[in-house]
Amino acid sequence: MAKSKTRGVCDDRRKVKFLSNLATSSHVANSAAAAGVAVSTVYKWRECDPEFFRAWMQALAAGYELLEMDLLDRARNGVEKPVFHEGKQVAMVRQFRDGIGVKLLLAHKEMVALARVAEGQINPEEVRASLDRKLADMREKLLSGRALADQRAKPAASSDDD
Repeated sequence: MAKSKTRGVCDDRRKVKFLSNLATSSHVANSAAAAGVAVSTVYKWRECDPEFFRAWMQALAAGYELLEMDLLDRARNGVEKPVFHEGKQVAMVRQFRDGIGVKLLLAHKEMVALARVAEGQINPEEVRASLDRKLADMREKLLSGRALADQRAKPAASSDDD
């Protein structure tokens, strides 16, 4: 087998190893090291090979999806943390960090809304009517607050006139 064919087979194996690691770690340098290639090599492959570039992006997306699932699990189930007293572990507590869940919800809010619209679960006219009602309620509360403030200001002004 010619040297270039051998090298191509080795490169293909390294590419697969790199992409596999990238999908689980989302870390380019660690994935390159696991595949036995320099970081500059994988970036060169990405630049010169459109198919590899697509696979790279898919691997990153898969890696971020795994990361997101881990974070979602932590948000839902918490994380066990040891409790120490006088240098000895005396208990375990489950800590929850609501911030993680909130960030995940915010990241997907638009996507979920678009999916619901696409599935026909949301009627645009109903959404518009609901928003109009909410805006009308807000306007009414604002005007009531102003009227109340005006009423409170009038007695003070009339007592000054006495």
